[in-house]
Amino acid sequence: MARSVSRKAEVARDESRPVEMPNLGVLHEIWQLGGSRNLPLHLVLVAKLIDRYFSALLAQHSTLSIAEWRVVAQLAMLETSTVRKMARQACVDPAEVSRSAAGLVKRGLVKREANDRDRRSPQFSLTSRGAAEFARFRPHWENLSNTLLGRLDAEEAAAFERGLARFARVCLDLMGE
Repeated sequence: MARSVSRKAEVARDESRPVEMPNLGVLHEIWQLGGSRNLPLHLVLVAKLIDRYFSALLAQHSTLSIAEWRVVAQLAMLETSTVRKMARQACVDPAEVSRSAAGLVKRGLVKREANDRDRRSPQFSLTSRGAAEFARFRPHWENLSNTLLGRLDAEEAAAFERGLARFARVCLDLMGE
């Protein structure tokens, strides 16, 4: 077993095999820095590109910011949550979630209620207006996801998802979580 794992590692590190790269335009030069061993930079660049596109998509089809969308989307899935839990799940600063939730409460998209288990940590949930905003923007979110995965076949998409989950696990392990 250990031998097959180390063999997989050798294959992953084998830079003698050419990798077919798409035309990355303005990113070409920076993408080449460090070669294939610069995975963290590549992931950061892709995340930034998605953030930039997603921000423009929100501006075009919604009144929400990215931070507000994270709150609305989590509440749509979880039904209720606290600032601490939403921040932890989104890997962001609780102050960012708190500001977003407060703004969404003022706009009538989110409802804030006392938490009987911990009075310092209120529970948040979507109002009907918040649920409608989520439902209105969700098709754009799903279209973005489908577009990103659209050039992969089902097997490649599943492998990509497993790989991302493993990267996330490694990062959590490195942070002791």
